[in-house]
Amino acid sequence: MLRKLPLLLAGAVGLTATAHAQTVTNITEIITDYGGFWQSSAAAPNPVLPDNSHDLLAFEVNGTRYSTGVDDALLSRRGLRFVSGDFRALPVAAINSTLTSNTKIGVGALYDGVANGASTPAPANGLATYLRDGRKGLNLGTGAANIPKGTLTFEVSSITTGGVGDQVPDVVVTQFADPSDSQDQYQFTDENDNVIGNTVTVVFTSIPPVGDWVADFYEASQTPMRLEAGFTQTNRQLRLWTADLSAFGITSTNAGQIRKFKVLLSGNSDVAFVAYNSQTATVTNPLPVQLVSFGGQATPTGTDLAWQTAQELNSAAFEVEASPDGRTFQTVGRVAAAGTSAQARRYSFRHTTGGTGTRYYRLRQLDLDGSSTYSAVVTLAVQQKSRPAVRVTAAPNPFGATLQLRLSPTEALPTHGTVQLTTLDGRVLYQQDMSGLLRQPVVALPGLPALPAGVYVAQVVLDGHTTFLKVVRE
Repeated sequence: MLRKLPLLLAGAVGLTATAHAQTVTNITEIITDYGGFWQSSAAAPNPVLPDNSHDLLAFEVNGTRYSTGVDDALLSRRGLRFVSGDFRALPVAAINSTLTSNTKIGVGALYDGVANGASTPAPANGLATYLRDGRKGLNLGTGAANIPKGTLTFEVSSITTGGVGDQVPDVVVTQFADPSDSQDQYQFTDENDNVIGNTVTVVFTSIPPVGDWVADFYEASQTPMRLEAGFTQTNRQLRLWTADLSAFGITSTNAGQIRKFKVLLSGNSDVAFVAYNSQTATVTNPLPVQLVSFGGQATPTGTDLAWQTAQELNSAAFEVEASPDGRTFQTVGRVAAAGTSAQARRYSFRHTTGGTGTRYYRLRQLDLDGSSTYSAVVTLAVQQKSRPAVRVTAAPNPFGATLQLRLSPTEALPTHGTVQLTTLDGRVLYQQDMSGLLRQPVVALPGLPALPAGVYVAQVVLDGHTTFLKVVRE
């Protein structure tokens, strides 16, 4: 049995690394779900050109086919032999690159529903969105093209070292547009951006393509994005290579220091996605939906709920769940989600119900791949007379050693309140009962721990009304 399988990365081609060059190998075949099943190789390119989203199901290297785990059942029904894998897109930590008019979002020609031209409205902007869409994030039919010189950083929590140097692929790199003269560099680093092992340089033109596709390229430096005539229905090639971790100088000694994977962009890079295999790398994934607020108003005849997201990735729907006691929940409604969006979205739902007791609600967010996550529980007391909610803001934001909550009531200050700080993956790092601190409109949070720099969600509950705030620790 195979001990572990590759990290998977999409965006470039060819190699000039001086160390461990023997561990770098071309991928000679790919299989995707375009049209139900699409197989193409360097030796026998498929004459059918994908013109929409299509997710990577498998790839072949050195005569061995590895699946990505997206649809192993389909591969089996086709009678194909393969080694099972489990690949998921790495979360984008940062894109340190200034976009220009030449920076594009590449999508299949029919992705926007228009065969030869731009859709109205245009697809949503946001490079990071297109680097992590599709099943498990492995969509070969979308990506970012002509990314200017800079650094593209992805999060990696830890690396499994048992298979380092065993010639089983650990990293797979894909170029999905025009390789031109790009020579990107790839490296693993620690939390402080120190390189672990060595850097691998890639020459994109040295790898034979395994297939062609038809793409539109929208200009990404403006919103809404614009599709120009010269970038409509253009044929592009797909190229892939693989490398063992040892090509990067990774050993059992230094692997534990890895926290990031970086692409040093040479100026015209074309990236579809960067992914990892769960048998090789561990990643703490941020929530696919960034929920920034969720609250409501309970009356004797019903509850009006409202929530807002900052961005969404492969989001299918929100199920509203209600409970009379805060422990046993049942679904009372469903609201369709935006799918993938880099823009703020607002939602609302009315639950018709009676009674005067306390009501409890939560959201179950459903993804297109069938996975789901829950929001925090909102506790609402029935108001016989509607009372305007207290507006809450966080300051300073970004914050350093201290963080304040500023209350703007239209009537009296609230009498009961709690606050909770969580990471984007739902870990609670701080919670505090504020009921004794609400005598003033400004509340300095006591006992705030020394949090790492990053983005957090503050859940503030005041007299039964819940507000979610996005806060940044510098």
